[in-house]
Amino acid sequence: MELTELERDFLKRLLGESWISPPLFDHETVARLVELGLVETEPLPSGDIEYRITDAGRAAVSA
Repeated sequence: MELTELERDFLKRLLGESWISPPLFDHETVARLVELGLVETEPLPSGDIEYRITDAGRAAVSA
């Protein structure tokens, strides 16, 4: 699977820690990563979404 530069950069940023989206973040930007199982999400009570890299995402970054 080919990742775009933006997708690869996003995954690399998640290697260190999870990331919580700001209120106006365009979630469609990383929707493919979620669909592919490279990133998982968790809705927060605040309405924000927390993004975490999965083991498959770690493998994709190192490939």
